[in-house]
Parts: sequence; structure tokens; C-alpha cells
Amino acid sequence: MSIILFVDDETNILEGLRRRLHSIRPDWKLTFAQNAESAIAQADEMEPDVVISDMRMPGTDGAELLTVMQKKHPHTARIILSGFSEQEAILRTVGPAHQYLAKPCDDRLLLETIDNALDLRNLLTNPDLRALVGGIDTLASPPTTYSNLVRALEDPLVSNDTLTSIVSSDIALTAEVLKLTNSAYFAIRQNITSVSQAIRMIGIDTLKALALFTGLFRSYDGPKSDATRMMQLCQRSQQLGVLATLIAEQEKLDREIISVMAAIGMLSHTGSLILYAFRAREMTEVIKRVETEDIPIYVAEYEQFGAAHPEIGAYLLGLWGFPSAMVQTVAYHHRPQDTPHREMNALTTIYVAQHLAREVAVELRTGKAPESRIDLEYLDRLGKADRLPAWRETALKVEQKYCELAK
Repeated sequence: MSIILFVDDETNILEGLRRRLHSIRPDWKLTFAQNAESAIAQADEMEPDVVISDMRMPGTDGAELLTVMQKKHPHTARIILSGFSEQEAILRTVGPAHQYLAKPCDDRLLLETIDNALDLRNLLTNPDLRALVGGIDTLASPPTTYSNLVRALEDPLVSNDTLTSIVSSDIALTAEVLKLTNSAYFAIRQNITSVSQAIRMIGIDTLKALALFTGLFRSYDGPKSDATRMMQLCQRSQQLGVLATLIAEQEKLDREIISVMAAIGMLSHTGSLILYAFRAREMTEVIKRVETEDIPIYVAEYEQFGAAHPEIGAYLLGLWGFPSAMVQTVAYHHRPQDTPHREMNALTTIYVAQHLAREVAVELRTGKAPESRIDLEYLDRLGKADRLPAWRETALKVEQKYCELAK
């Protein structure tokens, strides 16, 4: 039975939730607390699956409560439900809160949010990894990212294009900006998946505050070799997003799909960033196996951790409330065959792009094309197998362009 803990200092709100939800979700164990102290005590006894807290409460407020929950119960999904919308208070919840819902919140949205949080447990079944991901405050970022952002933000006339370029080059900052922008506190009526749109929405001042509050300006203090790998990962993820966008345009996919491919390319390796930052020693062993045994990295990760970067990243994105279609794309970008679809979509696009990006990079570096790991039966099922040569040409042009930029 799933345990849901609601925290609010207003008795009538808790009673209203109790009356409405008991009949709608009889399979949930609902528990209620009127202050943070009571909530912490209950959580210590019953280990809730989800906690939903008001922001403004006497004494310990919602942000402080969720910070405690993050440390003591990292596997618990943490949601702020509040009508309090001052910017400073919102930003204080960026780390400890996974999602933000604004009062008044209709029951449909509240139930959907809780259901999605509970469903994520099936995506990442390893409890240790769930605790690892759930306990993350912010994602580590390579040092050059925040130095570039600091310099850009010192210019009062800095353009949105410049900021978009910097933010888009970094997995962690992309995730944090999109996470905050999709908050109900910004009164968004649609999911924001474009970094440029997100930056325009939150504004430069909020971007500065976000960088400060989330600690993205703190340098990664691990081994230099790991920092280098993380930087390379960011660069390759950005390139992957570019290639996926171009392939989606070539195939004349829906404009909605084309617009999210760059973000999906970046976010597809959020799980890798988590593993590099928090399981560095084990990831070193994973990389050795990939290089010596020539096996896919997700296979080596699964054998090492019991899960691989796709589902680890998707789990975190799901906790943050990203659209389910994007979460699914990240979760299955190495094995799209396991999902039921009969036409090319965002998942197909990112799957093909990642393989072609690797293949052309190896070919340019060694002069010999590696054996392709693309599932031709899968592409044939979608009626797209004959498009591979055209996509490969696009991948080659993108790789050559990035090689020029690196010189």
C-alpha cells in the first residue's frame, strides 16, 4: 500500500483532502500532519512514498521540512503545494522539492502528480539507486560552464541567445532551468521544453538566483579525469541534440517533436552525469569494460549497478515532473524496441542519432567504420530503414562541424 503524507497548518485543507481522496484512492494510506515536526515524526515511523507540503507554515516551513526529508528519506518523492509565490521562497525549494503545485490545485492534477511519482518506482527498482537519485540536491557541473555563465551575466546587455548557448551546453543547468520553469509558480499553462523559452520566461535575475541557490557555480571537486569525462559528456550530449533535431526536420516530424529534440539530447545523459558525479570509482570500471570488451555502456552499467543511465536519468526527470513522453524517451533511448509504436517518433530519432554520432566519430578518428549496432529490424518495422544513408550523411556533417569548432 502506498503511503502519502500531507502537511499543512490549516485544518480545513487537510480535512478536505481526507474526505475527497479516501473515496477516490482507497488503495492509498493517507496520513496528515499540521506542522513539520509532526510530519518528521510520522515519516520516521512509516517511510512515506510521497510527501506533499505547504510552503508557509509557523516554525519550520515547507522548504526546511523537505530538506530534512531529503536527508532522512531520500527515496520519498517531495512536492510543494502552496499559494505562496515570492521568488525567494520558490528558489529555496529548488533543491529539496521535486515538483511544485500551486494552490488552488484541482484534484485531477494532484492525483496525476502523485500517481506519476508512484509509477516511477517501477522504472528504477534498485532501492539504493532510488535513494541516491532522490537525495541529490543539485547535479554537478563542469567548472567551465559556470565560469562562462558568470562572465556572460556580468554584461547587462547579454543576449538571450548567448545565455541559451551556455545553458544548453550543460546537462545539469539545462535540467535545473527546465525544472524551475515548469513550476506552477510561474503560471505556465504548457510544458516548457525549450531552453531559450525557459530563459525568457524566468528572466536573467532569476537565472542568476537559480545558479546561486542551486550551487551550480561550485566547482566539481572530484578527480580531474572525471571532470574531463563530464565535460566531454556535456559536449557530446549537445551534439546529439543537434543531430536529433536535424534528423527530425529531415523526416518532417511534428513541430512539437522537433522543438524538444535538443533538450532530449541533453537530458538523455542526465543519468550518466549522476553516475560520474556520485559513483566515480565504479564508473571508471564501467568505462574500462566498455573499451576493452567493446560492449554498450548501458550493458556495463546495468551489470555494475543493477540499472543503467537511461532509467536513472528518467527517474530523476520523472520526479521533477517532466512530461511523461520525455521521461519515456530518456528511459528507452537505448532500447526503443521495447515500447509499442509503429511510426517514427522522438524515441526513434534520439536512438538513431546516438548510434550514428558514435559511428561517424569512430570512423573519422580511425579511418574505419565500426560495426553498426542499429537495429535494422526495428527501423524496417517503422518503414525507415532506407533513410539510414541520408541520416548518416547528416551525422557526418555535424561531427565534422564540431571537430572544426574544437580546433
